[in-house]
Amino acid sequence: MYEHKINQTRQQILDAFVTLVKEKDVSKITINDITTIAKINRGTFYRHFDDKFDLIEKTETTIFNAVEKSLQDNILNGQIKSITQAEFGNYRLELLGILKDNADFISAMLSKNGDLTFESKLIAQMRDFSMIGLSALGIDFNSMPASRELTMQFMANGLIGVVRHWLANDDISIETVAQTMDAIMSNGIIASFGFEAKG
Repeated sequence: MYEHKINQTRQQILDAFVTLVKEKDVSKITINDITTIAKINRGTFYRHFDDKFDLIEKTETTIFNAVEKSLQDNILNGQIKSITQAEFGNYRLELLGILKDNADFISAMLSKNGDLTFESKLIAQMRDFSMIGLSALGIDFNSMPASRELTMQFMANGLIGVVRHWLANDDISIETVAQTMDAIMSNGIIASFGFEAKG
């Protein structure tokens, strides 16, 4: 019961912060702004977070830890050995589910009022987790040193663009996003548009 109350209060604070980011830049948001919207006193805020940057960092860490746990449970433990396995599709849905569960915070951080470092962190995390996951599935990145970094950056930045667009459009289903991402990563962008690559 006590833990539920703690989580409820934290969510209340986070929701207030996200609401404020929709209205003004993160740098201009004060603790008083947050506590007013959340309808709590400053002491309650400081029992949970040191400041607004601690709030951002702890929320980021929660999201990234969930993604890392999914990677560990599905890929690194050998549960999934190939992207052709049906389970890989479920893994992709699980990852997208984590992002969807945190859609309000992620969208706020990726907005013009958000924390500019968040997008860089998210790209870096996607790049690193993708490389770890693909390596575990048998892709030898050491055999492609010249193009490896370019390829990973292209993929990570592309994924951010997809996530940003998806979270801003409620009418796009999580299944559609997963299928599109799988098609692009497995067959390439040109093939995903329905064209065949010319030899």
